Amino acid sequence: MIIKEKSIKSYRGLENALRYVLTKGIDGTGEVMRRFVLGDKPFENALQSIENNMEEMSIIMENRIANMMGQYRANDRKRIHKRKGETKFYHSILSFHKEDRLTPQQLKQIARTYAKERYPNSMVVALPHFDRDHLHVHSLASSVEVGTGKTCYLTRKEFKEVKERMELWQDKHLNLKHSRVKHSNKARSLLKDAEHQLNLNGKLSEKQQMNMRLAEIYSRSTSEKSFFKALKKLNVYERNGEITGLQGEKRRYRLKTLGFSKERLEELNQSKLNNVTKSRLEQLKKLDKGRDRDIDRER
Repeated sequence: MIIKEKSIKSYRGLENALRYVLTKGIDGTGEVMRRFVLGDKPFENALQSIENNMEEMSIIMENRIANMMGQYRANDRKRIHKRKGETKFYHSILSFHKEDRLTPQQLKQIARTYAKERYPNSMVVALPHFDRDHLHVHSLASSVEVGTGKTCYLTRKEFKEVKERMELWQDKHLNLKHSRVKHSNKARSLLKDAEHQLNLNGKLSEKQQMNMRLAEIYSRSTSEKSFFKALKKLNVYERNGEITGLQGEKRRYRLKTLGFSKERLEELNQSKLNNVTKSRLEQLKKLDKGRDRDIDRER
């Protein structure tokens, strides 16, 4: 599974996220997973009993969100350490390959397990979305633990360990073939965004195509100078005489945004990392060709 987490720094942000997650999942194919959220079951039952009455469903949904927001707000006010710009809530998205046909019950089990691993003492509302291209679970959690007032902040290393534990749990209990991700290999991080999205959707966006093109140049370069020399053959844009990024059809993409920060370019002299990048790039190309054939067959 691919796990991404975003910070929510306002009550309005949480309200919008709740509305999106709950409204999109209103089709009844997925069941809400709750932790430390009270009084929500009657709203869920009421929504399931109504058919073809969008006005009444909208009223019930807004009351449901208001009930949740009241509890999230009350819990957040018990925060011990307060600061400007603090993270109030977390929005996690757990994504799976479309060919791993998970049931609603399995997705709810995944949401419950992730909540225990990532924020065991926080308020949580989680719901799966069944999109055409892939399955994913949205999880909205309070950054403040219930009953303690402490925050559940994790360092990058600690969050990585959570991902690795979830991957082990997935292998043991679900045995998924297409949603496996190795979180521990730093050398593969160069191509990870393009690779992940290719696995999920079967095609690359403009940004991901640029990422892949830069990876090709990176794998052939022996120094930062040779990298920028090769880069000039592309549609680049400059600032103060230096190449800053690539020009897309409708927008510009900074090199850093595409995953090529100054620190990463300084790693060009590390031949071991470069060799791994070449290997992963070849694998990604083969996967891309295979996905193109699959898409043609679906059409």
